[in-house]
Formats: sequence, structure tokens, C-alpha cells
Amino acid sequence: MAKTNPASAEKPYLREFFLEQRKRLCEDRQRKDDLDAEIQIRLLMSRDYRDADTVLLYMARRHEIATSMIMHAALANGKTVGYPVCMNDHHMIFRRIAAVSDFVQGRYGILEPKTECETIVPDDKTLCVCPALSCDMRGFRLGFGGGYYDRYLKDFTGKKAALCYADSIVPVIHSFDYDIKMDVIHTDSFTRYMK
Repeated sequence: MAKTNPASAEKPYLREFFLEQRKRLCEDRQRKDDLDAEIQIRLLMSRDYRDADTVLLYMARRHEIATSMIMHAALANGKTVGYPVCMNDHHMIFRRIAAVSDFVQGRYGILEPKTECETIVPDDKTLCVCPALSCDMRGFRLGFGGGYYDRYLKDFTGKKAALCYADSIVPVIHSFDYDIKMDVIHTDSFTRYMK
């Protein structure tokens, strides 16, 4: 993907800009699959992944960066693996999965763990992998506008990692007090740890 320069750092503009960019990328499925694999490999090679006992992932939709490679590796490595469930109060919880058969159709048409799956209580050995349309060089993430991750991560004590395409990194995203800064950003061409 060619590097582009958005004309504004405002979230609504950036969200529209990068959603359009994602739609164009999805037209070249092989290119997207290759970029997604590189991003997942970078995360799997990271110290945060190695040190984590629990890995919280998201179920990627078509235009999001895939996480299936991370899921299979984490299960094979004996880590606890969790996926989000969106609750009625605009908050989310993560439930543990042991196999692909633990998923059912959830809200918004996204697969989520069954209700009988154990709710995960995160600790400082938990790695939360967050989706991002864009990130800035300070570690702030542009999500899809629901605010679920910012609410979930408010009191989170583990490591926070965003997955983002390298050409979707911008110098600054206008942030607010409730925005949660990532500890690390993994892209298809570099990994950036925040100070």
C-alpha cells in the first residue's frame, strides 16, 4: 500500500479516510493476507507475547487485521486465550476459548465465545491485542468508534498492543482524556514500543 497523508488529525475524518483505505486493500486479498501474516508474526516474536500467560484477541472482520495465527499459536503454547463479548451496557468482557468450536454468532454478526465459557479476569501477565484503523507515533489508537476498548482498558494492568498497517500510522491523532495509549504497535514493517 502506498503511504498517504490524511489532511486532518480529527477522528471522524481519519476514520472515514482509513476505512476507505481498508476497502481498497481488501480488493487485493493476497496482499492483505501477506501484510496480516507479517503483523501477526511480529507480535508472536515479541517479548510481551512470550511473557504473557493470557492473550486477549479480537475476532477480525473482513477489513480488520487477522488474528487467527496468533490464536492458534497461543493455544498451542498453552496460553489462556480470550475473545470479547459486547454487553448491553456498552462494555465488554472477555471469555476463554479452548477451540474454534467455542464460538457462536454474537452481536453485530461477529463470532464470540459461548456463554458457558469462563470469563477472564485480566492481570499484569495479560496481553490485550487491540484492533486499530490507525495509530499515532505516541501510541494512541483510532478504533471503529464504539469506545469498547477504551472502557475495557481503563483499569487494565497488563500490556496493550495495537495491530496496524504501517501506512496507517500518522504523527498525531487528536486524543481525549478517555483515550487509552497502547504500550506497543505492531505493523507489517516495524514494531514501536512506547516509552
